[in-house]
Amino acid sequence: MVYLLKYEWHKFIRTKKNWLVFLLILCSFIGYVSFNGYQNHVYIEAKTEQFSKARQNAMYDITNMANYQFLAKKEKDKQYYGNAIEYFKRLYSCANDLYRDYSTSAVSLDDLMQWNDLLIEGKIKKYMTISYTTHSLDYLKKTQKEYRYLKKNHIPIKHSPYVCTTSNLAVNLSNHYLGAVLLILYFLLIFDIFKEFDQGVYKILFTSKYDTLKIILTKVVFSIFLLIGFIGLIVLLFGVNTMIFGMGNTQYSFSVGNHIYMESKILMYIIFITIAMSLFLIGVYTLISCLFKSTTTSLVITITLYLMVNLFSQNLHKINYFIGFLNVDMFSMLQQNKILTVCIMNIVVLIVCVISSILLLKKKDLIVTGD
Repeated sequence: MVYLLKYEWHKFIRTKKNWLVFLLILCSFIGYVSFNGYQNHVYIEAKTEQFSKARQNAMYDITNMANYQFLAKKEKDKQYYGNAIEYFKRLYSCANDLYRDYSTSAVSLDDLMQWNDLLIEGKIKKYMTISYTTHSLDYLKKTQKEYRYLKKNHIPIKHSPYVCTTSNLAVNLSNHYLGAVLLILYFLLIFDIFKEFDQGVYKILFTSKYDTLKIILTKVVFSIFLLIGFIGLIVLLFGVNTMIFGMGNTQYSFSVGNHIYMESKILMYIIFITIAMSLFLIGVYTLISCLFKSTTTSLVITITLYLMVNLFSQNLHKINYFIGFLNVDMFSMLQQNKILTVCIMNIVVLIVCVISSILLLKKKDLIVTGD
């Protein structure tokens, strides 16, 4: 088996396509960080513009309420407009604080809570708040409940969901793009591990002195080593990112359904999910390669499945997060308490696929008859 592992290693480092995949990983990571940096810039600009307009609208409303109060004849109306003036003054002051916060990328949870409280108050008292928020009263109350939880547990809040700190990038990557990342690993498998099938020399390998079990297990073991190296490369890239942008505060929180998870806990889940779904990937590709003996066919099948899962994702929402390298939604798995279930099922799939591959490739079916 050691000889077979050496054979796989030499084959791997001599395949030029593998180096192209590594270049793709590097370019993709740089692109991902750059995209987040751009999104962060756009988000901050949008927020500063939002609260700049809020200040202007508040001043306009203060002037309007003062005019209405001056023209009002009933004492009750004068009192109402007087209260409205005080309300919009507080709204202006809070908008000014948040404008300053976002301009300096240092958002205060207290300011956000005060802003949300003012919007709730405006909704209840039926002030004209449409120019400040389009959210419903229920949504604002739910948001305020989350803010109070953060305040009570001394949990900090980030100024943007797109900050380029390593912890934030890892969480966003796992929730939105982990499927795409695992597809890169899939391409490595296509280009190298089962290369014999595409070259039509698999019969020579499987009719050699090595039995089928040892050959398949060697390929699976080498695939796992490749997975470790692949994850190591991602960790190395994140390490470089940490030196540039910092690790970030892993006590930041994410609201998922009715639960709030710490970033540190989600990072732990990411490791489990990545490993489990990569094992699923290795098992499925082993089986597909043994069935069709063509990397082209395997690639077409994968792309077809990928398109089908994404096209019919609404109808497949109960099962699509089990298909690790096609569609991954970390937050959906958290919300439905499926993390452990998904990990176990993916490991089971690996075992079943390996056993099926061994049964498919019996030596007696691969003997070259001589032509």
